[in-house]
Parts: sequence; structure tokens; C-alpha cells
Amino acid sequence: MKIGISKKIVGPYGVGLSLFLFLVIYSYINLISLSLLLNENTEIADRVKLISDLQIIIQKLVMPANDYLITGDKKERETFAQLNTELSSIFANVKLSKNKTEEEKVIEKEVENNLIKLQQKAMVLLTTENPVGNKEAGRLMEEMDAFADGLTNLVENFHIIAKGELELHSMEASQINKRTLKIYIILLTISLTGVIVMTFLITMGVVRPLQKLTKAVRTIGQGNLDYRIEIKTGDEIEMLGGEFNNMTQALKLKNDEIKKYTDRLEKTNRQLDQNILQLYTLYSISKTITATFEIEKLLNQIAREVEQALKIHRTNIMLINHDKSELYIAAGLGVSESAMEIRIKLGDGIYGWAAMTGQAEVINNPSQNPRFKAIEGIDDNVSSMIITPFKGRGEVIGIINVYKLNGEYFDETSYELLAAAANQIGMTLENARLFEETKTLAITDGMTGLYNHRYFLERINEEFERTKRYKRSISIIMIDVDHFKKYNDTHGHPKGDEILKGVAKILKDTVRKSDTAARYGGEEFVIILPETGGEEALLVAEKLRGEVVAHDFPGGETQPLGRVTISVGLASFTDGLKSFDELIKNADNALYHAKEEGRNRVCT
Repeated sequence: MKIGISKKIVGPYGVGLSLFLFLVIYSYINLISLSLLLNENTEIADRVKLISDLQIIIQKLVMPANDYLITGDKKERETFAQLNTELSSIFANVKLSKNKTEEEKVIEKEVENNLIKLQQKAMVLLTTENPVGNKEAGRLMEEMDAFADGLTNLVENFHIIAKGELELHSMEASQINKRTLKIYIILLTISLTGVIVMTFLITMGVVRPLQKLTKAVRTIGQGNLDYRIEIKTGDEIEMLGGEFNNMTQALKLKNDEIKKYTDRLEKTNRQLDQNILQLYTLYSISKTITATFEIEKLLNQIAREVEQALKIHRTNIMLINHDKSELYIAAGLGVSESAMEIRIKLGDGIYGWAAMTGQAEVINNPSQNPRFKAIEGIDDNVSSMIITPFKGRGEVIGIINVYKLNGEYFDETSYELLAAAANQIGMTLENARLFEETKTLAITDGMTGLYNHRYFLERINEEFERTKRYKRSISIIMIDVDHFKKYNDTHGHPKGDEILKGVAKILKDTVRKSDTAARYGGEEFVIILPETGGEEALLVAEKLRGEVVAHDFPGGETQPLGRVTISVGLASFTDGLKSFDELIKNADNALYHAKEEGRNRVCT
């Protein structure tokens, strides 16, 4: 039975065309699916950013109330109102997010209710009269901090849900790619098999043209979609060759589109991963901020967080000194001990320049930078670095530096992450410094600069217990300015205050660092001398008395003894003492005897 060329060619051509149409339709459907996934991922990314902004503003919302309890400044109410407005705007955008699950709606409602409660708690604190030192307000502040942390953790559930959605989308995209590849292989296999079968049915008169066609089909089946068939027979075979070329071209275009969309999806996924990493790093730094106010511990923890996030080889945080003339390294990883001792003048080199101008920059191949001055132990083998200043109260207070070595370079994402971290560091340091200042004020006598009575009681209790436990020595010295009331009556209270300040300075300059000098009350002072027996303490007491007598205080000649003098009572620990109160009482009795015996003397 003879079969014409038309029948031999039209048959497989029809089958091939059907397969091609099927592949086009299938590819189009996959492209639509991938496009929808891309749009949904974009929406999720926007939602993740909003949620992160919400977490940050929640943490900021508690700061005005905290600062108000510390300073009593009513301007914190305005700051709270501004933050509250910003919070409302961010949360309104969160509520407008599309495609939310029922679980997200439930969490959203709970977050909204808790936000109202948090605002109410903050308003209660901000309207508290006389907040400084108010214990009840302090307790409420602790409750509000705990409530804010719980609310932040509740908001974190949005991130968990978004992560799950992203993972689901990634699995769907992977399944689409696998199905597409499987169908593509099946269709090519069917096409190749059909062509081979029909080749055996063609007569010798068309063998040569069909050999070319077969070669072309095999080449294309191996993935070379740029191959073109060249047949000049003037019959249906030539026509088939031309149509096959068109089909290959269309298939190549569709394949290129699929690859293009796949590349875009992969790029989007990578960007989402980077964004999530950035948000997680900032979240970790935020948790560090709430965990401690110790500056050294704080900076070391931040350096570790940045190192893990950016996968860097070396990092350090430099601070500007008090007179704003030099930089010094406050924390670092991968920095030698000798390098930790360096000082860099403001404006000198790339570090001094960044601190002076406040300009952040990424420097690749720093050795080619005209401002670069290599510092041993810091800049060894550096191929890329990011220098980012951070501010406190509107001015640069330090810089954070990260490094890659041996030919590796930073990208734009790393720069953005470090810039965001720098803002957090600036805020953190200001809070920590404010905390240290507040802590110092709480234990210091405002006029003399010595420790106050409350701190003295805490220290004497600790030292007395340690003395009893380890069988050590301890002494205390009680001091009273002689005839102080007469001096005040003669020269006035401002001059009397100057006498107290002068005596306090003599005490600070004379005692050891391990000793504790405090104002006991009025014109009385007290000194704790740990690890000190009676004889050694007596030498210290006599030295103090002599320093005061030798000091030329204004108006001292009007005093009954012709000079400003002090009476000193000394007591040391003995086995019979059961409490520090008894030790204080003994010193007070000794002081009483010193005054009874004529003043300007030491009694034990």
C-alpha cells in the first residue's frame, strides 16, 4: 500500500502541531500561575515590612512613659502623641492588607485590642503627677514593658504566618517547574518517536530530505532550539521543514519567557530572604536593647548580631571620646588586643573622616582610596569595608565598621542592613548613657558629689556581711565639722555649703578607691574602709583631720579653734558585733567623745 508524501507528512505534522499547541497553552497557564505567585509574594513582602514597622513603633511607644518617669519632662506627652499617631497610621495600613487568612484576622483583632490597652497604660503613666521616684509608677512601668514585649511577640505571629505562605508559594513554584519539565520531556519524546516511526514509511525518493529532517529533530530534541532545517525539495517535506522551524522558534520564545519569569521569581525569593534576615537582625538588636543597659555588654552583643547577619570576617564599633577629639574602639570581633588600644583623631583617615562628616560609605579595594591609612590589627587583608556613623541627640557619637577579606565584597543589601543597625545603635547608646546617668544620680549626694546615705547603708550591709563570713577586717570613720552652725550663722548657708564641698573633696582625694565616702547627713560624713584594721584606720583618720586643719577655708579664722576643723569617731569590727548598726553606733559614740574632749581630734 503506497502512502503519499502528503499523508506521510501531514499525519505527524498534525500530531506535532497539537503537541505544540498543548505546550503553548500549558506554558501560558504556568506563566499565569507564576505571575500570580509573584504578585502574592510582593503583597506578603509589603505586609512583612508593615508588621516590622509596627513592632518597632510598639517598642518606641513605651519610651516616652519610661523617660517621663526618669525626668518628669511633660514634653514626653507630645512625643507619645506623635508616636501614637504614627502607630495608628501603620496599623491602619496593616488592616488594609489584602488576602489575609482567618488566623491573621484573629491576631489582628487581638493586636488592636492590646494596642488600645498599651496606649491606656502609657496615658496613665504620662498623666502621673510627680513621677520621678514614684514606686507605684515604676511598678506600672514594669507591667507596661512586659505588656509591650508580649504584644511584640504577638505581632511576631504575623511573620510566622507570612513565612509559611512564602514557603508554600516556593513549593508551588517548584511543582510548576517540575511539571513543566516533565510535560516538555514527554512531548519531545512523543514527537521524536513519531518522526522516527514515520521515517520508515517514507520511500527512497524522500530518504535524503527526511534524513535532514531527522537530524534536525534529534538536534532540537537535545535542547538546541536555535537549530534550523534547510530542505529544498519543493514538496510537502520542504513545507514541513519550514513549519517545523516556526514551531521551534515559538517554542524557544516561550521557553525563554518561562526562564525569564523563573529567574525573576528566584530573584524575588532571594530578596525576600534578605529582607527577612534584615528584619530578624534588627529584631534581635531590639531585644538586646531591652535586655541590658550596660554599654560594653550591649556593644559586644550588637557586634555579634551584625557579624552573624552579614557573614563578615571582622567588625568593630568605635566611639567618640568626651572632648570629641578622638575615636576609640569600644567593641570588636576579630580585632587584635593591641589594636583595641589605638586612638584616631577626628578627620584623620577614612574612620576619622566618617566620624567628622557623618557620611556612610562602602569602600571596595580600600588601599586605592586616598584617605585610607591602614591600621595594623584592623585593616589587614581587607578587600571591602562598610563604614556607617551613628548618631545620638542629632550628632555623630561613633561608627560601626565591618570588613570582608581576601577578595570578597559587600553588596547593597549589606549596606542597607548596616545603616538600619546603626540607627538602632545610636538610640541604644543614648538610652544606656541616660540609664547610667540616672543610676549615678540615684546614689549620689547632689551637693558634695559623695555617695548618699541610702547607698552608704547598702554598702555597709554588704561589707559587714562579707567581713563576718570571711573573718576579715573592716572599719568606719564618722566625721563632724566642728562648730558648723556657728559658721553658718556668721557667714550664711551658701558659704557653709562651700565648707561641706571642700571637706568632701579632701575625703575623695585622700581615701582609697576601695573605700566608700558618703554624706551621712547635715555636716556629718562617713567612710567605710574594707580590709582595714583599727591601727591602719587610725592613720587614715588622723591624715584626714590634718588635711582639713591644713586647708585654708575662707572665714576659718572666725571659728572657736581659729580654723575649720573636724571631729572624728573611729570604730572597727570585733567578734562581739552582730550587725552593722552596732558598728555605726560605736563610731557615733567615738565621735561624741571626740567632741566632748574638745573637738579637732580622733577618738576610737
